[in-house]
Formats: sequence, C-alpha cells, structure tokens
Amino acid sequence: MFTKNHLFSHSVRTISHQPLVVLRLALLPSMVIAAATAQAETQLTTPIKAESTTAEPVQVAALDNAESLGFNTAFLHGSASTADLRALLSNSNVPEGVQRVDLYVNQERTGRRDIVFKRNPRTDENEPCFDKEMLDQLGIDLGKLPTPVSDEATCLRLPEVIPDASVIYESAQLRLMLSIPQIYLSPSKRGYIDPAFWDAGQAAAFVNYGVNMRRDQSKEMSSSNHVSVDLRMGVNIGPWRLRNNSYYTAGSNRSSSFTSQNTYVQRDIVSLKSQVLAGETYTRSPLFDSVRFLGVQMFSDDAMRPDSEQGYAPVIRGTAESNATVEVRQNGYVIYTTNVAPGPFAITDLSPSGSNGDLEITIIEADGSRRTLRQAFSAPPLMVREGRLRYDIAVGQLRLSNDIEERPNFVSGTMLYGMSANTSVAAGAQVSKDFNAYSVGVGMNTQLGAVSLDAIRSTSRVQGEQTQGTSMNVRYSKFIEATGSNVSVNLRRDLSRGYRTLSDHIEAVDVPEHFRLYGQRDTRQRLDANISQPIAGGNLYLNASYNKGWENNSSNSLSVGYSNNIGKVNYNLSYTRTRNLQSSFGGSRSQDNVIMLTLSIPLGSGPKAPQSFTTFNHDQNGNAVQVGVNGLLPTEREISYAVSGGRSATGENTASINVGTATSFARLNAGYSHGSKYRSGNFSANGSIVVHSGGVNLGQALGETIMLAKVEPAVAGVGVSSHAGVETGANGYAIIPNATPYRSNHVSLDTRRAPRNAEFDNAVQQVVPTRGAIALVTFKAEVGHRVQFELHDEQGATLPFGAMVHDALGNQLGMTDPRGRILTMMSPEKMRGHLDISRDGQLCRAHYELSEETEGKNYQLIRLRCVKRDADPVMPGHLAKLNDAEDGTV
Repeated sequence: MFTKNHLFSHSVRTISHQPLVVLRLALLPSMVIAAATAQAETQLTTPIKAESTTAEPVQVAALDNAESLGFNTAFLHGSASTADLRALLSNSNVPEGVQRVDLYVNQERTGRRDIVFKRNPRTDENEPCFDKEMLDQLGIDLGKLPTPVSDEATCLRLPEVIPDASVIYESAQLRLMLSIPQIYLSPSKRGYIDPAFWDAGQAAAFVNYGVNMRRDQSKEMSSSNHVSVDLRMGVNIGPWRLRNNSYYTAGSNRSSSFTSQNTYVQRDIVSLKSQVLAGETYTRSPLFDSVRFLGVQMFSDDAMRPDSEQGYAPVIRGTAESNATVEVRQNGYVIYTTNVAPGPFAITDLSPSGSNGDLEITIIEADGSRRTLRQAFSAPPLMVREGRLRYDIAVGQLRLSNDIEERPNFVSGTMLYGMSANTSVAAGAQVSKDFNAYSVGVGMNTQLGAVSLDAIRSTSRVQGEQTQGTSMNVRYSKFIEATGSNVSVNLRRDLSRGYRTLSDHIEAVDVPEHFRLYGQRDTRQRLDANISQPIAGGNLYLNASYNKGWENNSSNSLSVGYSNNIGKVNYNLSYTRTRNLQSSFGGSRSQDNVIMLTLSIPLGSGPKAPQSFTTFNHDQNGNAVQVGVNGLLPTEREISYAVSGGRSATGENTASINVGTATSFARLNAGYSHGSKYRSGNFSANGSIVVHSGGVNLGQALGETIMLAKVEPAVAGVGVSSHAGVETGANGYAIIPNATPYRSNHVSLDTRRAPRNAEFDNAVQQVVPTRGAIALVTFKAEVGHRVQFELHDEQGATLPFGAMVHDALGNQLGMTDPRGRILTMMSPEKMRGHLDISRDGQLCRAHYELSEETEGKNYQLIRLRCVKRDADPVMPGHLAKLNDAEDGTV
C-alpha cells in the first residue's frame, strides 16, 4: 500500500515542533474510515462516474534527507473521486524573518516581542531564534541549564538548549507558545509579567453596595427595624482611582446616620513598585497601629513583584444559633456586615482598613441577643526577601473619628530591609504635636519558624505632663509542611505604664480622663494565637486572645473547633469562650461559654443532593437543639435553601427558613425566624452598578480589581465560567467581580448556555489588570443563522471529502465532510447569496436562500447543486441552485 515517495518513509524525524502536522497525521486513519464508509453509502444510492485512481502524493512533512513524505489520496475512496485534501495536508511554515508575536510561557502571557525566525538546517523549518539575554528575560535560570549558554550565540533553539522544552507557533493568533519545565525557571521570575502588558483598565464609575435589613418583634417589646447600607464608590480615569467608603444606618428609636469612612485618590507608580494615595485613608505601617488621617501616603506594593506575598487578611470563624447578622468593626468603624444561617460560619473575604488593629465581631441573633468576640489582626513577622526594601510614608492631619476634635498634623514612616536570606531589619518613626515614637526591629527565619522582635519607645505630653514608655512585640509564624500545621503567635507587652500609641495620645488630649473613650490603652500584656492543624482527615482551628491590664484586670477570648466526617456523616464541634470583653455598645459581658455540635448527612447522591443537619448547642442558659435540611433547589439558577426547627435553651420552640441565590445583578439572601416569644426577618443584597463606555450594567459585589467581559456584537445571556450567576446583559457586557492585580487572569465564556445563533472565535482571553482597574476583555462573536449545506455536483452526487467552501466575499467557511456537508454560521446580511467551492483545482458556485423560521431549531439543512465552469479572472465559476433541491430544518 505504501512505497517510497508515495508512501511514508522509514526515517521520520521528531516533528513535535509542528503540532498541526501531527494533528493532520493523527486524523488520517479516521479520514480513511470515514471516507470509505461515506463512499460505500454513496455507491449504494448514486451512480458515480469512475475516475482514475492515480493521484499525486501530497507532501506533509519535511525529512532529514531529501526524500519527501507523502500519502496517496486515492486510498481514501477507491476508484470514485478524488478527495481534495491538499489544503489540509499541505505544509505551511512561518516565513523567514522578524515576526511580532505575543509570547506565552507555560500558558502565561509575558509580553509582545519581535522574534527572528530562521531556517533550521536539521529540520528544514523556519524556527524562532533566542539569545542569552532573551532567555534571562523569559525567567530562565541559566545556571540550571545542562550546557552553558554562550554570550555570542544569536540563534539558540529552545528545545536544543532546555531539555523537554517545546515551541509552538500559532500563526492565526500570532502567538508563540513556550513550554518550559518549571525546574529551569528562576524562582524570582515566576508569575512575573512585563509591566508593558499591565492594563490600567477602562474609564468607568461604580457603586458597590451591601444592604442588610432586619425586623424583630417580641411579646415583651414592640417591633423594631434596622437598616444598614455599606457603600464603596469609585471612579477610574486612566491609572487614577477615586474611592469612597461610606456606611449608612437607620432603625427604630434612633436617628439615621451616614458616615463617610474615607475618600481618596490612588494610582500606582510602576518604576517604584509602589502605590500613592491622597485623601482620607489609614496608615499601613507594620510597626505602628493604623490611624485615620487626611493627607498623602506612599507605600510598597508587593503584588507588582514576582512571586511576592499578595497581602494578608484574617479568617473569622464562629457559630450562629439562628438566622443572625454578623458585624465586624475595626478602629470603631463597621468594615463588614453579613447575614448567616444557623451553624458554623467562616468569613474569608474580609478587607481590613489598615495593617493593624483588633477586629471586634458581633453576632446578633434572631431574638436580638448579641455575642461579641475579639480577634487580633496584625501583619505577619517582619520578613522581606534579601535585598528588598519595603516602605510606607504618610504625611497629613490626624482624623481618628468624627467625634474627636483634636486633629494635629503628623508624619509617619517605616521601612523593612532584607539583610540576608534569613534576616530582615525594620525601623520606623511617628511624630506629631507633643508626641513622638520610634521603633526598631529584627526578623529572622529559622528552622523553627519565622520570628521577629520589635520595640517602640514613645514620648507624650498632655497638658504639660510628659509620659514615656516602651512596648515590645514578638511575632512568630510557622508552617509545618510535614503535618500541614499553621501556627501564628503574637505577644505584646508594655514595659512601662507611660507608653502610648498615637491614638492614645490624641484621645488623652481631646477627652478628660474620667470620660475616656473605648480604645484608651489600659493593656499591659496581650497574647494572640491562631492555629490550624489537619488531624485524622479533618481540620482543627484555634483562635485565642488574652489581655491583662495594669490593675491586674484581664479579658480573654477563645474559639476552637474541629470538623471531619465519619462515612457520609459530616460533623463540626466548636467551643467559644469569652471573659470581660468590652464591646462598642458599652459595658462588658462577664462570661460567655458556647459549645456547639453540628451533624450533617447527605440525603441522596451527587454534588447537589440536599443535606440534613442537626445542631446541639449548650451555653449558660441551657441546652438547645435544631434539626433541618439545606441544599439547592432543582432550578436552572442556583438557589440555596435551609429550613430548620428546634427548641431553644429557654424552652422556646423555634423555626427558621433561609433562601439565597446569586444572580447576574446581585447576591440575594432572605431569612425568617419564629419563636414562642419573638419573630424576626432579615434580607440582604450585595451587588454593584458599573457605568462604562458601553452602557450601565448591574453586577455582583465587587472586589478591589474587576473586569468587564464584552461580547461583540452584543449577545445577551452568555455566562462566564468560574463565576456563578455572571452573564452578559443586553449590551453584551458582563461584570466579573474579582481579578488578581498584576497577574494574568483567564476569562472564559460558558458557551453551553450561549444562544443558538451565536458562535465565538475564541472563548478564552487573558488580561493583566493593575490594582483597582476595571479591565476589559473582548470576545468576537458571530451572530446569524446556523446552516448545514449539503453540496452536490451537476450529476447529483455529493461533493467529495475535502472540498473548500468560500462565501461571496472570499471568506473560507470550511471544508466538506465525507457526506459533502459543511456546517457554518451565516450572518443576517447573508440570508441569500452564493457559495464558491474549489475541488481538484476546479471551481463551482451554488446559490442559496435561507429561511427566517428557525425559532427553536439548531440549524437549517439546505441541499445545493453546483455547476462547474472554467476559472474566471473576475469571479470563479458559475453555479446554480438545484431546482429540485430539498430545503429542511433540523
């Protein structure tokens, strides 16, 4: 069957650098079977004039020697007609010379470069050339290569220099895809993307809102209402970001209030790998407590650097006994609020307002009772990479709160520097009217973990009286890879009572001592610990805090829990203990102990099967129990629900229901609880409104950096993968609520739910947004009528496999299959027209007319006959539609 020149040769080289050729070769067996089967069917139904079986072989790959590699196309169909496979099997190379391409390393876009393509004598192909400088820019660790790279080398072939590396050139998209084993990449360059490709985003404005409403009613008291609205607003113009964070509250028996937490403008300084802010914001010092001020601030942004830490935010865990509202405060301001269902909860999307400052967590139960927890929030140990300098500088006017009139000017600055791979040093200063504080510290990375020690010396003068003091802070952090343990401990101790923070100083100046506000320092010692430990297939967590004052008064908070499963039964056991915690509502609770056990069992199989749950709760009031079911409703849109009933610790019978869903315009949640002595309902909506050049869109709650997905022309109802509920609106835009700044973000469309009349050239795009950007990714769509043309020749026989089909403008629509059919998309302006078909060097034309009635149909099936004629210098071939053609819709 095969002979030399007409057949496959024995000495075939590796052609991994030509994936298209490999694909063509891999498809040949299926082509043979499909074509032979289709030909057999055709011979049973339509007499076809025999043609010569002699066919010229088509070269499909170059060899190391002068012999060509060919495939006899007559084998596909016996003695019937020649399948036109020359376009499929032809060898297409990139032309020799300079090509501007998008460069990808391990699927990550790294930049756009001019690459020289030269002929490789070994493969007889035009392949990309690299030099030593370019390899270094790509992030390749030259010291790890098996063979040293010469400085004079100007045309290095990547697979010859790096073992197991490969290069693929996608000519249609002008992409050069490099696959490089991770072991040869420099750790300092992993994940790094050339700043030239950072996208500052579109000019746009947005409002991000979180609305929480409660209505409580009890037999002993009249009903009460409470409404809170968390607003984050912004405007983007080029690299500039204008931001405002505000909070609105209203309720029964109290006046409404609107508080603007901060307003500022921000932009990045790429050359300094920094951010600059001007306006009302918070300091970001790792040494001093955060303070609110009006002024200017500049600080390092580690996200701009390769493989840098992306920041730190705590995870808040707790348990709710009913449909409850959770409020989180920092520095006296509400920074987060949400509604939770009964049982354990974890808040992982918190965005603290500064780098230091305790978090006060208030759980408001359905019966109106409140429980307060306190969790430390401080930066990890003072460590940076060797040779790195991290800094922050703030200058302005202090504005601790709207109630404090004392607003002196101040300056604050800190810096961390990596002296070696395992040692970092830190220093900082804060200076204001009648106040100064200086800090020094050192951080070390040891086999036992990362540990740092810093000391602050403060001097404060209030009403002519000067006080001085020193505070020491020890931080420890360790991840034990063998056991998966995460341990974090922070110990702070004031060595003398005269120590004051800047906030303490301002409050002492502004308020007489017998009217001290909450937050005035009375702490001598503070210990905080956070531990996460996998145990026996489950996970144990512990959050603990201990405070001791100068009068030997103390307070503490402890939260510990363990979750695991026994067969299909999942369980969570938690214990919460608080002692003498002050709250923002005044006063303190002497003690609070809560033990909770939750059991859940799936009621069926599959990921969406409902689950039954039982919760046992014990506190100082007694024992409580709840049973219920939660899961997802069997609807196209994902709607969650939870229904429960039980008996409270005071002997009341209770019942509750909770429903939530994620739509394209918001995340909605509603709950209702009913007891013997109370009724309570809550509703929350978290979403956004974005105004941009393409119109106005509603979306889900936004993160710091977001993206817009645009389908052009506009197609509504197209989903975005990995973001439940996100889909395009009538203007073709979708709001993607989260993105990672300075890193490549992949955006893919969920075409499974796309309208039938739309096709997409590329359903996956990448973008690298800067911090706070509203980046745009555009997807080209083809909207029209999906048609399958079945093409016949003048004798009524179907055209052979491989005939190329073009529209009237010369655009290639595709290639006929073994049944002479081609499935394509025709735009609305092409409801009638003609097709040009080329086969075996001959041309023909077929006229068509599409039907408008396609509602609910996947595609139209139209059978056409073409009449061949000699090539015309103006237009190839005259074709006519079959007079007796059958038009059908499938």
